[in-house]
Amino acid sequence: MMRRRPIFALLGLAGLLIATAGCNPKTLPEQDSYAGQLYLKRCDGCHRPYNPRTLTAAMWAVRVDAMEPKIARAGMAPLTAEERRVILDYLTRNAGEQ
Repeated sequence: MMRRRPIFALLGLAGLLIATAGCNPKTLPEQDSYAGQLYLKRCDGCHRPYNPRTLTAAMWAVRVDAMEPKIARAGMAPLTAEERRVILDYLTRNAGEQ
């Protein structure tokens, strides 16, 4: 039984690395641009922002729509039309490919 602990520890570490892949704000594209900063500011209120490359542009459009009710439930101000446009443009520009 003692020999399995290192294996379980490695599996746990691997799972943690997979779960957090793409979530490091230091690796975000255009991090210092207005769009990158707006994305960080608005999304970091509830969760760590994902690297835009983790989803396709079409998937991001669906994901941003799905966040609207969650933003409201969190008691945060909804995205303005301009914020939504800037964030979606940023995500689309930096999205991954399928």
